[in-house]
Amino acid sequence: MGYSTSYLGRLDVRPRLNPEEVEWLRAFRRTQRAFHPDDPYAVPMNPSAEHESSAIATKHTGGGWSWPSRGASGVGRCDWEPCVGGRCLHWSDIEKSNSAVYELTYLINHFLRPGAFASTDGRADFAAFTFDHRVDGTIAALRGDTRELFLIVASDNVVTTRTLVAGDVLPWG
Repeated sequence: MGYSTSYLGRLDVRPRLNPEEVEWLRAFRRTQRAFHPDDPYAVPMNPSAEHESSAIATKHTGGGWSWPSRGASGVGRCDWEPCVGGRCLHWSDIEKSNSAVYELTYLINHFLRPGAFASTDGRADFAAFTFDHRVDGTIAALRGDTRELFLIVASDNVVTTRTLVAGDVLPWG
């Protein structure tokens, strides 16, 4: 079973992401991390093909579609991506999306902020990355199971939350 959280809003990125950063980060969102457990920055040459081939394989084996669990890097999937113009990060409207703070913090710390972890990785994928971005903004979030309403606030690359309405206590919680 499980629950989903819905998100409304976006986080602004300044200076805006260049086209290469946008393309790579959008591919990163589509890449299934569990297929690359030993490489937190693996993005296949065609992430869409990887996604399609895993869906086809699942369909042909009679299994139900499910996203892989978190890999060794701690990121199972990323439900956030840059907008096309590179000026913001937004939610990709994916079911059972519940790790926004973790995922946004990961994106900022690994790919966006000055001194980001990927800046020392040395692979050609990051040659066009500037690692000079600041992320700011507010996103409203609503948990589907408890109806908790909260804000996700990014200020100078630090992501925090603030509860607006406490969630219902669940009978099993």
